Amino acid sequence: MKVTWCWLVCVCLVAAAHRVSSAADKKKAAVKPGAADDEEKVEAVIEDVNAKQLERLLDEKDYVAVYWYGRNCRQCDKVLRELENIDDETDHFGVHFVKINDKKLSKQYNVKTYPALTYFRNKEPIAYEGDLLDEEQVLEFLTSLEAMDLPDQIEEVNAKILEKIVHDTDYVAVLFYRPQDKKSEKVLRELENIDDEADQLGIAFVKITDEELAEEYSLSTMPTLVYYRNSIPVIYEGDLMREEDVLEWLVQNKNTASEDEDMIEDVTAKTLETLTSTAQHLAVLFYDHDDKESQRILAELENIDDECDQKGIAFVKIDDDHVAREYGVDSLPMLVYFENKIPSLYFGDLANEEEVLAWLFEQLASDTIEDITDEMLDKLIKKSSHLAVLFYDKEDSQSSAVVAELENIDDECDQKGISFVKISNPEEAKEYGIDDVPSLIYFENGIPSIYEGDLKNEEQVLEWLVHQVESDEIEDVTDEMLDMLIKRSKHLAVLFYDKDEKASVDTLAELENIDDECDQKGIIFVKIDNADEAKEYGIDQLPSLVYFENSIPSLFIGDLKNEESVLAWLTHQVESDEIEDVTDEMLDMLIEKSPSLAAFFYDKTKPNHLAVLKELENIDDECDSNEISFVKISNLDEAKEYGLDELPALVYFENRIPSVYEGNLSEEEQVLTWLIEQKNSDTIEELTDELLETIIKTNEYVVVYFSGPCEDGQKCDSILDQLEEIDDEADEHGIHLVTTEEVELAKRYGIKTFPTLAFFRNQDPLIYKGEIGDEKKVLAWFTDQGNLELADQIEEVNEKMLKKLIGSSAHVVAFFYEEKNKEAVAILKELENIDDECDALNVDFVKISDPGVAPAFKLTTLPALVYFRRSVPIRFDGDLTDEEGVLSWVTTTKEQDVDVIEEVDVATLEKMLHDHVNVVVYFYPKGCGKSCEVALNRLENIDDDAERHGIQFVKSTAVKTASRLGIDPLPALVYFEDGQPVRYNEEVFEEDNVLDWILEMHHGNTMKNVSRQSLMSMVENYDYLAVVFYSVGEEESERVLRRLELIDMEVQEYGTLLVKCDDYLMSKKYGHRSTPALVFFRHGKILHFEGDLMDEEEVLDWLTDPENMESMDRIERVNRKMFHRILQRSDFLAAFFYSDVDCKQCDKVLEELEHIDDEADSAGIDFVKIDDKDFARQMGVFALPAVVFFRHGHLDPVIYAGDLKNEERLLEWLLIQKDPTSDMIEEYDDEALVEVIRKQEFVAVYFYSKQECEQCAVILDELENIDDDTDRHGISFIKTQDLNIATNFGVHTFPAVIYFENQVPSIYEGRELTSEDVLQWLIQQKTEDRIETVTRSMLESLLVNVQYLAVYFYKPNCKACDQVLVELENIDDECDLFGIQMVKIQDPQLAKRYGIKTFPALVYFRNGNPLLYDGDLKNEDSVLEWLSDDENRELADEIEAVNSRMLERLLDESPFLAVFFYDNDCSECNSVLTELENIDDEADKFGIDFVKINDEETAKKFGIVHTPALVYFRKRTPMIYDGDLLDEQRVLGWLTSQDVFEIKDEIEEVNRKMLDKLLDENEFVSVYFYENNCPKCQEVLQELENIDAETDNLDITFVKIRDTRYARKYGVTKFPAMVYFRRRFPSIYRGDLMAEEEVLEWLQKNRFKQPELNLFMYALGGITSGFVFYTIFLLFCFKGPHQKTA
Repeated sequence: MKVTWCWLVCVCLVAAAHRVSSAADKKKAAVKPGAADDEEKVEAVIEDVNAKQLERLLDEKDYVAVYWYGRNCRQCDKVLRELENIDDETDHFGVHFVKINDKKLSKQYNVKTYPALTYFRNKEPIAYEGDLLDEEQVLEFLTSLEAMDLPDQIEEVNAKILEKIVHDTDYVAVLFYRPQDKKSEKVLRELENIDDEADQLGIAFVKITDEELAEEYSLSTMPTLVYYRNSIPVIYEGDLMREEDVLEWLVQNKNTASEDEDMIEDVTAKTLETLTSTAQHLAVLFYDHDDKESQRILAELENIDDECDQKGIAFVKIDDDHVAREYGVDSLPMLVYFENKIPSLYFGDLANEEEVLAWLFEQLASDTIEDITDEMLDKLIKKSSHLAVLFYDKEDSQSSAVVAELENIDDECDQKGISFVKISNPEEAKEYGIDDVPSLIYFENGIPSIYEGDLKNEEQVLEWLVHQVESDEIEDVTDEMLDMLIKRSKHLAVLFYDKDEKASVDTLAELENIDDECDQKGIIFVKIDNADEAKEYGIDQLPSLVYFENSIPSLFIGDLKNEESVLAWLTHQVESDEIEDVTDEMLDMLIEKSPSLAAFFYDKTKPNHLAVLKELENIDDECDSNEISFVKISNLDEAKEYGLDELPALVYFENRIPSVYEGNLSEEEQVLTWLIEQKNSDTIEELTDELLETIIKTNEYVVVYFSGPCEDGQKCDSILDQLEEIDDEADEHGIHLVTTEEVELAKRYGIKTFPTLAFFRNQDPLIYKGEIGDEKKVLAWFTDQGNLELADQIEEVNEKMLKKLIGSSAHVVAFFYEEKNKEAVAILKELENIDDECDALNVDFVKISDPGVAPAFKLTTLPALVYFRRSVPIRFDGDLTDEEGVLSWVTTTKEQDVDVIEEVDVATLEKMLHDHVNVVVYFYPKGCGKSCEVALNRLENIDDDAERHGIQFVKSTAVKTASRLGIDPLPALVYFEDGQPVRYNEEVFEEDNVLDWILEMHHGNTMKNVSRQSLMSMVENYDYLAVVFYSVGEEESERVLRRLELIDMEVQEYGTLLVKCDDYLMSKKYGHRSTPALVFFRHGKILHFEGDLMDEEEVLDWLTDPENMESMDRIERVNRKMFHRILQRSDFLAAFFYSDVDCKQCDKVLEELEHIDDEADSAGIDFVKIDDKDFARQMGVFALPAVVFFRHGHLDPVIYAGDLKNEERLLEWLLIQKDPTSDMIEEYDDEALVEVIRKQEFVAVYFYSKQECEQCAVILDELENIDDDTDRHGISFIKTQDLNIATNFGVHTFPAVIYFENQVPSIYEGRELTSEDVLQWLIQQKTEDRIETVTRSMLESLLVNVQYLAVYFYKPNCKACDQVLVELENIDDECDLFGIQMVKIQDPQLAKRYGIKTFPALVYFRNGNPLLYDGDLKNEDSVLEWLSDDENRELADEIEAVNSRMLERLLDESPFLAVFFYDNDCSECNSVLTELENIDDEADKFGIDFVKINDEETAKKFGIVHTPALVYFRKRTPMIYDGDLLDEQRVLGWLTSQDVFEIKDEIEEVNRKMLDKLLDENEFVSVYFYENNCPKCQEVLQELENIDAETDNLDITFVKIRDTRYARKYGVTKFPAMVYFRRRFPSIYRGDLMAEEEVLEWLQKNRFKQPELNLFMYALGGITSGFVFYTIFLLFCFKGPHQKTA
């Protein structure tokens, strides 16, 4: 019992202590801001004053409460004790409370009895007549509006009293004004005339001069009148000098409030901003007044308005899309709750008012850290003085744990004025340089600081946050934060320093003394420890101070340790109107980043330059107000780079394009006018040659108008005026349009006539051939996608162009990189190998290196590859150097888009509903089951069809979004047009019906009106699209539309969609500034109708004209009606019949046919494709695909019966159908003949001479009969009369036929050249493994051009020769695989040259060097082994040249292979090769095969772009040498170094020489000796390779060697065996080699074994030492008597 009692007492004491502590904390929190932190009041005491002090106080203070008391007055003491309880509260409201005992003075203020209380407001006294012992009533009197009421005056209040009045009074009008401001005084005088009327209406009228409060309320100008209606502010936007209007407005707002007391208040954007800044608890409904759903929700929520008022939650609504987006609200209606400026979004059912009310009350009571969006965060950073932001991942357990801890300090942060929020958005985090979450950033007036401690230690976090609020330290920022601050801050000082350098630390200590002064002057002061970032601004020495004003940098030159000097300089920068001085690096950076920049180049040593500068500084502010940055630079070299030979000079840069001012720089008004004109007008910048050359080099796309010398009024001048009409459109496309009168640069590009228009694409010029004066055609020309692209390279684009491309193209791959990054350049060379393949996939492949573009696309690391699929970015995470892997990824990504309905999350769906005009969404819940799966499979059949009509088709499990949109139950198919949902009420399993419904919803019954987004999508997706641009309400437009709607359906019958668009910007973009206008898009290419739009028949003829529908890049798709129209107009027509549905081969065949479309067109054959099975059957086509030829407009088709995938054969057939007389053997001569033999695999050449051979023409006629047959067998048959080439191939008698297979010739040796014999021989040559027959001339040519050549010498009528030939032909193919060509020759005289006396014989030529085979030629295996033997292949004292096939074989067979890549055009290759041949023998000794190869394709395969290059292959794994190839010893050292030699997860094979080198270089080496044909050796090896990694960790080099003789040197007689070498001293392992763990343990013991003596050695040492000591003892201690006497 006693214990229990004691326990209860303890609990009560603890509770009491806690209450006292809490009360003390509250008391401390209420202390006025001016109080010191360490000051503690034991009790509140009202200050005692005398008469003089009171008089001075009344002069200085607006609000003073005076307590009159007398001596020896008990009642006075009693009242005083009560009043002292409210002293702190009166201080809080700005009322100064004093007491005085002065009878004489009291009589002056009519105080006759004590105690008494008088309240002075601006020296006007009011006597309190209530109960002085009621402290609450006294406090109410001192802070109430009635106490402040002055006759005919608007009462002055302070911030605290205003807060109380607004809270207590329903209707309050507040005039924010500036004292001693003339306008404020005039307004005040006018408004005091209506003060009494306002009082009578129950509207309190007060005034306040608090500028901080005005800023908090976002009142940019004063005086301003704010009317509070139930605590909700409304700003008066009329004329404050018209008092009657002001009174009428006040009455109107009061009456509106009375009528709508139960309605949620509607506010403007400005009022909402004020409310979020001032209201502690605010609920805002973002809605659309014209939306039925919004009105329904509003009606529900107005039922809970009163409950919210009772809980102190102000509830308002706003109809403003722009403001909604600022707060991250993408869909309406949406409810957002603000607590102390911090927003929270409600994601529940807004129609459930009870649920909404419960959520609001929960927000009011909970202590959770609010979750916000990225838009909200941006707004909070701008508005909050102290903001803590936790970046986290809501799916991450560690983040959740941190959030739970930090929510314990949320209230403490509120008390300290720190807003605490959290955001789960990794991309937003990366913008601030945060890669790992959770992370905490504190923002003070927008300046970020990262917390680097333990986030789970809440006390430590709170302490750090409080320290950030109270300390005067300069904030440390990251480079990403600095970039953000430079963009957002008007005045920013940045100290670049090194935290590990003493000078930087000392400077920082000094500068922190002026941090507060900088804050007062509106200068944000930060520091950054990042040398690379400093170098970007040209700063090489640290510390350095840079001041940024509106992003323009200025470098401080003085002593940074002199804080006063620094402060004076910063103040001067803020207050002065000087033009900022910049370095050349800063200027380059500003040109890159500033859209409008004026740069004054001058010499600061010349007085006349300084005089001009002084004049220009008069217009600096005007330039700022016009958003033109103005800088100066005194750097003559930089001026010369821009071609400025005479200084001073003024250059204006707009989007990096310079214009030089040519007027008088001393006339500042003219300069200002010129600058503003340059910024606002559409003038084309005129450049010097030097500037133009720089622009062409630094910009991807530049159109240059070379006018030549041009005077006003000339034609060149009028052309310039016309081109200026399209300057803005060029800018929109990211293309710079400039002009020059200078001609030197033009001549360099081969331009000799003027005026001329040139389009530079990545410095590659394209000359305009059309009429320059037609600006519409010019615009169409340089914005044409075909002209933008460059052959065989990835196009470089800028940011504008990339965004435009992403918006217009469904499939874009962009490579983001930094221009000078070596890795990026290497990757780019690989990627350019797959550019054509991407084009074939209809994927646009571009590259971009614009500085700062990565953050715009939320990329944190470069280089990066991003696939934009319908504007949605997908980043490639694989190896960028693996071009095949990249191509596979691109292909897969595109295929996924084609075949699968894309799954989108809530955020993406909301964005799509906001951005896309037409979207179809299949909403389904997770775990929906089989029915949803079947439905989706069906809908995927119409996904592509929907997208072809510009309709985005997606699926989503966003159940809450569906519910909010009133879509219930699920699953449901919903069509959205302009964000409005329409539900499909039938079964979705009938996909054709669904598609009809979608298209009906999309097109309607009349000509479809399309928006900008929809039009851009249609241009991309439709083959043929006609667009009528019109203006709403314009009479002519309406008449034209009515006419064209008559042909709408007929146009569609021809496969063209006719739509209308009232978007003026799109009309202007496509070349029409006036409406109505008709534009025809043919596969995205533009045609403009120039006829009579009121003549619908003319329009129909023009839209269906085959010439207009023809595209250069593809085979046109037509329907049956269009086919008949084309057939009537075409002499020759080829039609490709196919099917999109059930024809697997159609796509592949079509892809091949697209390759010959242009050739057919140039031959006068129109080529179309048609997907119509019924019509195909009518034409006699019963199997698809098929090609049918029509002649002269008749339906008399000829069907192609050959291989449709062989495009060349098909083209030849088409040409023969057009002109049957063209079916002849083609004639070639000179280089054309050589080129055909080189490029084609199988070629037969007929050599003849019309002059020297009478029979040649007859034989030629006969051979023409087999031309088609040879083609069918894949052999090209050609003819030539070129006698020189014939002689080269040893042909001296005519006619003759030579067959070439892979450039290897074989001559026809038949008696007669009959067509059948020749055909049979050719087929036999191609199909059988025959060795080619050559002549002496052919052989000599082969010896020069072929690296490895085997020549079989034979003679006629030799049976042995024939038998050997049969055997050798069995290995002909194997020789080909080894890269060895085998030929035969019958030439005894040539055989003698090589020492051949008997036949048959085989000679092997290696790079022309002969080697005679002396074995049995009938043994084909022995011959093959001899030919492929490395020893026979290698040549003494030189690196062997190999071909691609031989290299592949060597890679398979040789574990260590060094390959030297070179080419004939390489100037240094020969000198490098000479050096490398000096180490060839040494490399051989180390077991490294050394070869060379001259093959561009093979080099590309292994990533070699530049030659010479050396690649070392270790078991096919390549490693490129990047050192000096002329340093042979360094190369040899690299080839034999351990780093290069080692192969991961494998015991390396070595030879003797390599092992000796390893033993010399390594202390610890383990060697596995084994022998050939030893199964156990292989088993042991497999076990030992399991411990290879562990031996690496022990720093033991583990190798294997197959050399039994060398093993015996170390005492190894049995194999396999393990020997461990410690500093070359060997130890043989005696245990079981199959027990890998025991082997590893043995190696560990030997590795860490210390040189120590065993027991025997210790004993021996001890005995020896004992013997020595004993001998000494005997010698000195037992001397004889004779020794002593002596």
